[in-house]
Amino acid sequence: MKSNDTIIYVDDEAINLKLFSIMFHGIYEVLTFESPQMALEELKVCPEVKAVITDMKMPVMNGLQFVELAREINNTIPYFLLSGYGLTREINEALKNESLNGYFQKPFRKELIILELSKYI
Repeated sequence: MKSNDTIIYVDDEAINLKLFSIMFHGIYEVLTFESPQMALEELKVCPEVKAVITDMKMPVMNGLQFVELAREINNTIPYFLLSGYGLTREINEALKNESLNGYFQKPFRKELIILELSKYI
């Protein structure tokens, strides 16, 4: 883990994006997006992204739908779900079939996210 490792965080709530950026400042280069579509566009042009974390419940598409589309762009990096909801059947299935590399519960624990990401970057 180097502070210039780039990760993407997608959440439709601006306050969550700000909080995430502040908490991981100096640990990762965090690119935040309120729009999953904008995050997908960034993935296409930013090969230095090392991991993606996304909220589950968002308008237009949920986190699992976003990950499915993101994997079509870059299937070599880890994808994580961050949700205020418990583990659903759908999320468990995504973890089992490894379309998701991990799951974090809101409110998130910074140390847990760093530990999980350190397995990949």
